[in-house]
Amino acid sequence: MAIIQYSTAFNALEGYVNQHNASTKDLSSHIRQAMILTTQEIIKIYSISLLKANSIAAIDLQNLPPLKTNNVQLAKRAKASTRTIQRHLKRLIEANIITKKIWHGSNSGYELFINPNILLIGGVKAVNKPENELQTEKSKTTDNQFFKNSKTTTCPHTDTSNNGYINNIIIGVDKLKTKASSLPLTKGYESRNATSNTFTGYTGKIDPKKNNDAGGEIERKSRATDQTGAEISGVDQARSASLSFYVKSFWKLARNTIYKDHYLTQSQEKTALKLLHLWYEPVSDKQLQNVHEVYVSRLGIVQKYIAKDPTKRYVQLPDKYFDPKNPSGFTGTRIWYQKQKKREYEVRLKLILQAQIRRFSTMRKKKLQNKNLVLSYLDLAKPESAN
Repeated sequence: MAIIQYSTAFNALEGYVNQHNASTKDLSSHIRQAMILTTQEIIKIYSISLLKANSIAAIDLQNLPPLKTNNVQLAKRAKASTRTIQRHLKRLIEANIITKKIWHGSNSGYELFINPNILLIGGVKAVNKPENELQTEKSKTTDNQFFKNSKTTTCPHTDTSNNGYINNIIIGVDKLKTKASSLPLTKGYESRNATSNTFTGYTGKIDPKKNNDAGGEIERKSRATDQTGAEISGVDQARSASLSFYVKSFWKLARNTIYKDHYLTQSQEKTALKLLHLWYEPVSDKQLQNVHEVYVSRLGIVQKYIAKDPTKRYVQLPDKYFDPKNPSGFTGTRIWYQKQKKREYEVRLKLILQAQIRRFSTMRKKKLQNKNLVLSYLDLAKPESAN
């Protein structure tokens, strides 16, 4: 059974983001859709890591450890660059979606503390105990201290997101501490690399390249052979949560536009959600966002069509209109969308041609003006003929 319920966490995240954006006047501080998708990927990784840790030893749901990850892993999951991930994390920390980030160096990844009000594990707020324990551990006095004053290293690092506000403190100790305070992803054993993490692929060395196909099929097959049944169900649940997110988002838009003035029963709305699920189910994870945008554009075309004559134009009920086998329903808007895109392309080409013609005409006029100036100058420069 999954420790984190994706639907609950994603709904809580959406509500938190809406409240944050509404209370923030500065548009540059708003949480964008791309940052929401990054947060959802972080929650998915955290859920799977909790399942793996729980299969080794039972974890305390009231004392959850942080998530160990890195920019490379998040960039591959979110289909973005590492620099984009760094900017997203900084904005999420400012919005308190990620309450804290502990950086362990350029080649060792970092730890993330996620806001328990978003995770809602077990329906209650989690106690932020690991963070307090880390603060206590930092304040401990060690025996045989060689460095009396803590100093920061002068070695440069490659992580541009840590601009001096995180210190890499060197403390001399007489014993090696191998007990990590973060989430244990493997069986406990003594290691000189206390930040090793086999789940994220970071062991203190250069991260090896991973071959991920476009649709994620290789990754799914490897999980199906290596992971336990609980983890496989977690992956399936992540896919189901993603589909549910887009289906509910599209239905909410349709309900507020083309069905704004219609009374629909609960059974009709449930039928609409089931039919919309059929529209998103064949789409791969990578193309979900693009296909969703196309569906929204097609819905906008329908809304404009009805707005031209609302007394005579209307749509069928959801159980018929969103039926993929109904050619006179939402399926028929595909031809409208293609014609609109073709028209937009033709208009764009026409505008480009007109701009080039104006540019050529302007250049020609300038050349004629320059030529006339040269001729007039030559006429003035001619010597007067002798009488």
